[in-house]
Amino acid sequence: MRRRLVLWVSTIVSVALVGVGAVAVMSLRDEAASLANSQVTNSLAAFSYSYAKAKRHQDAPASGDGSHEGLVEFPGQAPGTVIAMLHDGVAVYGTVFTDGEPIPASAAVLRSLAGIDWRHGDPQTVALPGLGSHRVGHSDFAGGERLISAVSLDQANKTVGGKVLTVAGLVVLAIVVTALGTIVVVNYALEPLRRVAAVAGEVAAMPLDSTDYRITARVSPADTDPESEIGVVGHTLNRLLANVDAALNEIAGSDRRTRQFLTDASHELRTPLAAILGYAELTRQDSEILPPTTEYALARIEAESRRMTSLVADLLLLSRLDEGLDLELEDLDLCDLVADAVNDVSVTAPDHRFVTELPDQAVWVRGDRARLHQLLGNLLSNARVHTPAGVTVTTSLSIAGTGAAVELVVGDNGPGIPDDIMPNLFGRFVRADKSRSRELGCSGLGLAIVLSIVEAHKGTVVAESSPGATVFTVRLPAAPTPGRPAQPAEDWPLGAGSMS
Repeated sequence: MRRRLVLWVSTIVSVALVGVGAVAVMSLRDEAASLANSQVTNSLAAFSYSYAKAKRHQDAPASGDGSHEGLVEFPGQAPGTVIAMLHDGVAVYGTVFTDGEPIPASAAVLRSLAGIDWRHGDPQTVALPGLGSHRVGHSDFAGGERLISAVSLDQANKTVGGKVLTVAGLVVLAIVVTALGTIVVVNYALEPLRRVAAVAGEVAAMPLDSTDYRITARVSPADTDPESEIGVVGHTLNRLLANVDAALNEIAGSDRRTRQFLTDASHELRTPLAAILGYAELTRQDSEILPPTTEYALARIEAESRRMTSLVADLLLLSRLDEGLDLELEDLDLCDLVADAVNDVSVTAPDHRFVTELPDQAVWVRGDRARLHQLLGNLLSNARVHTPAGVTVTTSLSIAGTGAAVELVVGDNGPGIPDDIMPNLFGRFVRADKSRSRELGCSGLGLAIVLSIVEAHKGTVVAESSPGATVFTVRLPAAPTPGRPAQPAEDWPLGAGSMS
């Protein structure tokens, strides 16, 4: 807006100044032309009077005798003026007046004067050979005689040219001064708007996905004056921020209450579920005396109790991770952890092919061994559950960038993840194939737990999928290798999970 205001104001002022300058120059040219016409009239009047007087006294040479001596004595002519006499269209006399003595006009000048077409106006401007631009007028006498007077325009043109340059310089200076003044005034006028924009930018950069949802930034009272346009914007922004702050505060409270409820419910459900499972197992110890239907019902009770217990454990883990709890940090070698996790899953999925790609040296991170093992186990189990038999699952580990990050990649060559699932892939209770997930005991919390564990370790997780290639990439901060300091993390953001 600042650039537009400066541009438009400067353009309007420039057009106005150029217009005023053009009018001034044209007025000056008209004045110079009017003055030249007056000089032509005076010169022609003096010439005509002197010629008529000389002719009455028979001092003028006879027409057509080729002499010009009588014409050099005519007074009242300014330097640079040319006078000539034509007889029947042929120039017979011509004199050029200078600062000194008058001199005869050249043949080229006389031909130029004789060739003037007076139908174009009288007086008119012509260019005489070797003499420059002149304003020319004529007066006719009886007997086919014509007197011509040409007044030099050199001085007038120089004067007009100098004034044009002066006006142009003044116009340019005025435009520059106007532009600079406009910039200063617009900057001063828009300073409150910049302060309002700074508040909006501060709020836009706030991490509203954290546990603290409060928005405390406000526009200062000096920039909320309802009498000005910017003040109206500042006042409206403050009202908007207050409403958003109140809404987010309510959401935060509801979220805290929900997490507390899940935590409490999970704690409370663990005991009765353990009791149900225990009594079912105890009753099945006497399976030889139980009817088949009863034994089947007890088996189903045990299975559903275990599934319910696993779901409660997952919910309790998510709740603790949301609160930043349940992590026991230590320096550990991810190579060993990856090898163990892949071996554990490969035993339970003989119909899949598991490949491990590990570096030769140890890869150190600071994290919770159990939770990182669970993270990798969930990713491998996800690949096993949602891909058909014969699919190859590849797990690789490497040092990323300058050594500040560790990159763990789990990929498979299965059919891929449906496009409609990708935007909410790491959401809670999200399942691609709901019927198959129920059969395999999937609750839809596996990838949500992966994201929570990654965020708790200040890392990122990204998912990319297409038919024949599904890849999960986890990046974690690298721990200092024993004997070597840690490298600063420069090429990737910490503390946020992401997905694609």
